[in-house]
Amino acid sequence: MSSLLTRLRDKTQPQAAALLPGNRFFVRRIPLESPDVAAQVNLALEALSPFPLEQMLVGHLVAADGQSALVYAAHRRRFTPEESLAWPEDCQVVPEFLALCSHKPAAEGVVVHTGEERLTALAWNAGDSLPAAIVVAELADVTGPEIAAEAAARAGLAPGYTVESLTGKLGGELRENALCLSAEGGVPHQLSKKHLDVADIRDTDFLDARRKKEQANLVLWRLTQASIATLVVALLLDVVALGVRLRTSDLDVKNEVNAAKVADIDAAQAITSRINELGVKRPLPLEMLALINEHRPATLEFQSVTCKSNVVIEIGGRTSNAADIGVFERELAALPIIASAVSRDIRTRETAATFTLVITFKLDALRKAIAPKQQ
Repeated sequence: MSSLLTRLRDKTQPQAAALLPGNRFFVRRIPLESPDVAAQVNLALEALSPFPLEQMLVGHLVAADGQSALVYAAHRRRFTPEESLAWPEDCQVVPEFLALCSHKPAAEGVVVHTGEERLTALAWNAGDSLPAAIVVAELADVTGPEIAAEAAARAGLAPGYTVESLTGKLGGELRENALCLSAEGGVPHQLSKKHLDVADIRDTDFLDARRKKEQANLVLWRLTQASIATLVVALLLDVVALGVRLRTSDLDVKNEVNAAKVADIDAAQAITSRINELGVKRPLPLEMLALINEHRPATLEFQSVTCKSNVVIEIGGRTSNAADIGVFERELAALPIIASAVSRDIRTRETAATFTLVITFKLDALRKAIAPKQQ
């Protein structure tokens, strides 16, 4: 069973990487000044490249310390339509020199890789996790010492730097959701899952669509695992059911007894919840009126009280001093238990004035205020 699951899983896993000729790319190492790496890469390319970003295939690597990034880009016309269509959808498409980005000399120096068609030189400063400069050329156009010297010059290496030579095929393989790129006999460069898409040169829309497809494939794979596991469990349950049937009658009786008890408990809980709900939502007009009355000026008389809800009370009254209406309203609004106090319908007749005052309480504060009085 495990071998069958392994074969099914392997069919859903993506292939390794498609390594592209490094001499078709423009390569620069740029400093990073903020966490938004993509924005800084785009700004750097806009300043360095004569072509719009929409016409370019772009990727980058971030240094281990997060202080710099190796940016590489190529114009789309550098690759023919046939070449682009040949790139597998289920693998990463990256420049071949990424396979050399972890093979560095012990001190300041240059690593020169000789491939079947090209020479690749990576110039390193001591202690860096990314090369300072990369130069790629066809074998027919340059020699090993020449390309090493050019890479050293671009990186600003001091005279006396070391030169290390590598040969062998460049390739990659998947290891636990990470892509390992290396030359034969060289130190492998590993791209973790979160760095795979930023290293890939293809469009963001394509990579987003592929990521969604991979997620869908993962869901299908997990559903397949779950289905097979369900079948196995079903077989086991059929065997166990033979023994369970011997106790079915006794369990049915116990279930009926317990069902009645559960029903009683549910009913009791429903009653308790209803009582608690009524206790919370019950209007408290007398308590609200008592709290308000403590701050009522002597000239104000309450003529009517209407409880609009469990937090809103409407008072109609009269006074011999109309100014006391505003004083009373402001004093109430300043109380911590009051959400708002609004007066309206103020009418003055000779020496008296009538008014309506709508007061909204804060429910929690109201109940805390009256709790000591109810004990």
